[in-house]
Amino acid sequence: MSMTKHSQVAKRYAEALFATIVASDHAPASISEEIQQVISILEDSKVHSVFHHPKTAKKRKGELVKLMNVSPITESFLLLVVEKSREGLLPSIAYHFEQLVLEAQQTTIAEIVSAIPLAAETLENLTGRLQKLTNKTVRLATKIDPSIGGGLIIKLDGKVIDGSISHTLTQFRQSLVN
Repeated sequence: MSMTKHSQVAKRYAEALFATIVASDHAPASISEEIQQVISILEDSKVHSVFHHPKTAKKRKGELVKLMNVSPITESFLLLVVEKSREGLLPSIAYHFEQLVLEAQQTTIAEIVSAIPLAAETLENLTGRLQKLTNKTVRLATKIDPSIGGGLIIKLDGKVIDGSISHTLTQFRQSLVN
């Protein structure tokens, strides 16, 4: 199956889970947190080697799901994913589900890359400006990357604003060559 096919399948699962949760009056955000916890558990090397092993029976995988102690709605969903042999799609399903939850909450995540840690006041100002720009609640995910030299790289709603020094220098070099 191609990557786009995988993504489409994962998106359909995420949409079905989201619709089920909304219809049952559960909080989508809490289910999203549970799915992230499940993915963390499955990333543990010992659990991963058993859960994703081709010879591990679906019944055994189902028993592992039941041991995770998640809400009945999350457990039912995970058992369906195992039954349909789609457990490899869980990270992608979780990503699409999180996007649906954020959209429903009129929220977006801005990924901020800076060369040095930013002061709380700077982050607050940045959040305010991005909220005005998007008309959404903005949550920041910050990352430090000294290789950018300085400035910021902001990834927001599929767009990248690259104000890093390394990017500026690259553009300057290209303008000298041309």
